[in-house]
Amino acid sequence: MILIALLFLLSYQRYFSDNLNTESESLSNYSRIVKTDGKDIKIYKDAEWETIKLKGVELNSFKPGHTRFETSTPKNEIIKWLDEIGKMNANVIKVPYIQSPSFYAAIYDYNLNREKPIYVMHEIMLDEKAVLEKYDAFNEKILDNLKKDVKKTINVINGQALILSNKRSHRGLYLKDISKYNLGLIIGTNTNPEIVTLTNERHKEKKEYDGKYFSVKDGSAFEVFIGEVLNFSAKYEIEKYGKSSLLSFLTSAETDSFEYKHESNLTKHANINIEHITPKKGNNLFVSYKYHIASLDFLEYEYEEHEKSLGNGTSVVQKHLDRLNNFYEIPIVISDTGISSSRAKSKIDQIDGFDRGGFSEKEQGERIVDLLEKINTSGAAGAIVSSWQDDWTRLTSFGLVEDYLDLNNSSYWHDLQSSDESFGFLKFESGNEEDKVYLDGNFSDWKDTKTILEEDEINLKIKNDLSHLYILIEKENWSLTEDLLYLGIDVTPLSGSNKWEDEAEFSNDADFIIKLQGYNESRIVVNERYNLFNYLYKYYANIIEKKSKVPDKDSEKFEAIYLLNRKKFYLKDNNRVLFPIYYETGKLAYGIDNPTNEEFNSKVDFNKEGNKVEIKIPWSLLNVKDPLQRKAYGDFYSDGLDSQQKLEKLGFSINYKGKEKNIITKESSYNIEKIKKMVYFERLKDSYYIVKDYWAENPE
Repeated sequence: MILIALLFLLSYQRYFSDNLNTESESLSNYSRIVKTDGKDIKIYKDAEWETIKLKGVELNSFKPGHTRFETSTPKNEIIKWLDEIGKMNANVIKVPYIQSPSFYAAIYDYNLNREKPIYVMHEIMLDEKAVLEKYDAFNEKILDNLKKDVKKTINVINGQALILSNKRSHRGLYLKDISKYNLGLIIGTNTNPEIVTLTNERHKEKKEYDGKYFSVKDGSAFEVFIGEVLNFSAKYEIEKYGKSSLLSFLTSAETDSFEYKHESNLTKHANINIEHITPKKGNNLFVSYKYHIASLDFLEYEYEEHEKSLGNGTSVVQKHLDRLNNFYEIPIVISDTGISSSRAKSKIDQIDGFDRGGFSEKEQGERIVDLLEKINTSGAAGAIVSSWQDDWTRLTSFGLVEDYLDLNNSSYWHDLQSSDESFGFLKFESGNEEDKVYLDGNFSDWKDTKTILEEDEINLKIKNDLSHLYILIEKENWSLTEDLLYLGIDVTPLSGSNKWEDEAEFSNDADFIIKLQGYNESRIVVNERYNLFNYLYKYYANIIEKKSKVPDKDSEKFEAIYLLNRKKFYLKDNNRVLFPIYYETGKLAYGIDNPTNEEFNSKVDFNKEGNKVEIKIPWSLLNVKDPLQRKAYGDFYSDGLDSQQKLEKLGFSINYKGKEKNIITKESSYNIEKIKKMVYFERLKDSYYIVKDYWAENPE
C-alpha cells in the first residue's frame, strides 16, 4: 500500500509538472530557463534569450497569530497575494526560507498557463544556532546542515520533498514542481561578519577550491567555503533533476570586499569577493547584495566629509550603488532592501533621508521609488523589496532591548514603535474592520464604548486592541490652542507621581502624562523612574551620559520620551568621536488616519473635532511588553530589564486648565480587554499603489 501510494504521488507530481506552460533551453546534461550574460540576467522565451530586469517583492506565508515556521495560510490566500503582486507589475518573488506546502501549490496554480508568470528566487539561511556556537563555516555541523538545507530547498522547488521535522523551516509533503519558474538560490542570507572573519583567521591555508561546477583561486577561506557550497548546489540540482538555475551567496556592506574608512576591524576583515568564485559550466553566478541604507553608520561617512554632504544634494546611496556596479563584471541584484512605515524610526540617514522607519505609508512608497530609481541608474540587474506584508515576528535589533517586548508572543501583536515590523506593502490592522477606531472626527466607532469618567463636563472613554490604546476625551468649550489638558496614566504601582512639578496635578500616581497643547506641541511624557531610555543609555550602559543616581519612585519629574538612532561613532581619519543621535518619539502628530479620507496620514496620533479629541498610543510607548498576555515593565532600576508585572488595568485622571477654571478629576480605571481571539483585517498601503505605478512606467 505504501509503494502504491508513493507511485501515485510521483505520477501526480510528474503530471502537474509537465502541465506547466514554460520553455527551457536543453543542453548536454541539463536544461535551464535562466542564465547570466555579462551584467544582465536573461530568460528563455520563444526559443530566444531576452534580458529581464528583476522587479521583486519578498513574500512569505506570515499571518498574525502564528510563529515563524508554523503559519498555515491557505493556498487561496497566497494566490490572492500573488495576484496583487502581479498587478503591482512585479515579476519575481523572493522566498526567505522553506514555506508550507500550500505556499508552493499557490505559486504553481497562479503561474499555470499565465502569460506573465511570477518567477521565484529562493533564499537559504545558515543554521543560526550552530553559527552562534562555533563561528566557523567549516564546522561540520554548520556545513552539513547548510548542505542538507540546500537539498531540501531544491527538492521542495521540484515538488519531491517530505519534511517531517525541521526547526529551520516549515514541514510537510511537497508535490508541486515550480522549478520551471525558479530563477535561482541565494544562500547564506543571515551571514554575519563575525563568522567570515573568524573562518578566515582559523583556516588561513584554505585559498583554493576545485569542484566540478565551481572553483576558487587566490581566495579567502570563507570564499572557499562559498565555492564548495555553490558547487554542491549546482551538482545536486543538475545531477538529480537535470536542471540549472542561478546561484549566489548574499553579501552586504559588512561582508563585501570594499575597504571603508570608518568601518570596525570586525567588518574590515570580513571580506567576500563573489568573483573569486568561478563557475565552470554555464553562466549561472550573480551577486546578491543586502542594502538597507540606514543600518550601518560607516557608510554615511564614506564618500565625503559628512558636514560638506549635508544639504548639498550629494547622494551617498547613488555613489555606493555605482561603486558596486563598477566593481563587478557579473549581474548585481539588490536582493534585500526596503523602507518601513513604522511610527518610530530606529536609525537615521542624515544625507539621503532613507531612515529606518518613521515614514507615513505614502512617504514609504515615495522613498522606495527613489531608492529603486537609484538602483536602476547604477546598472543593477534588479531589486527585490522587503517585503510584501508587515511581519510581526521581525526584531529591531539596533537597541539594547530588541523591540522592548516579550518575544514569545511577538507574532500576535503589531508594535508600531518597532521599525522592522512594518516594511510591508500589506498591513494587518488589529481589530474588526467594521468598528476600527480611526482618528477622523467621526465618533461612531465609540458608540458602544462605556464612559469610564464623567465629571465637570469632562467625559473619558478608553478602548484597546493588540496595537494601540485608544482614548476619547470630551470637554465642553475646549480650545486646543488656548487651554491645556493633561491625562495622567497609571501603568505600574511600583512608581509614579500625582504631581508633575509645578505643571499639573492628578488624583492618581501617573507614570505617563499626555499633554495636549496645540496641534504641533502635544506630547506624551514619562516619569523619570519609569523612563526606559534613560535607564538603558544613561544608567545601564552610559551611552548618552553617565547617570549613577537612581530616581525616586515617587519623583515629580517627568521627561520627554526618546529613541536612540545612533550610538557614539568614531571617525578614524581625524580621531574624532561623534555624539549619539536620538529623537523625541513621544511627540504626538495631528491629523486624520482614516485610509478612506483624502487627507489620510498613517503617522497620526490624535485628532480633534468639536469638543472631542481622539488619541491612539502604541503599547510599547507605555512600556507594555506584551499586550496579549497583559505584561508591562516593572521597576527596572530594582530588577533589571527582565522585570515585568501583570497589567490588567490602567488608571486615569485628568487635569484641565482653562481660561476660567482648573479641574482635577477623580481617578478612574480601565480594565484592559483580554484578547481571546486573533482579530485583524488586511489593507494595502499607499506605498503599494505608488510602487505599482512606478513599475508600470518602467517595464522590464
